[in-house]
Amino acid sequence: MIPTNPAHAVRGPKHVVKKGKTSELSAEKARELIDTIEIDSPIGLRDRALVGLMVYTFARVGAVVKNAR
Repeated sequence: MIPTNPAHAVRGPKHVVKKGKTSELSAEKARELIDTIEIDSPIGLRDRALVGLMVYTFARVGAVVKNAR
């Protein structure tokens, strides 16, 4: 056995959190995004509804999916 840990003096990488603004989606870009989703299938309708809800409420994907169940 080693009496001391030889790696004790080694420092790991420092965790840095960058704070900034979340980019805003303009109304034109939101409309363009929603219009590109195909509505020929139930999956397309679902995706369009979820994206529309997220754009309108500024909700995150996890929050929308959690409450949609």
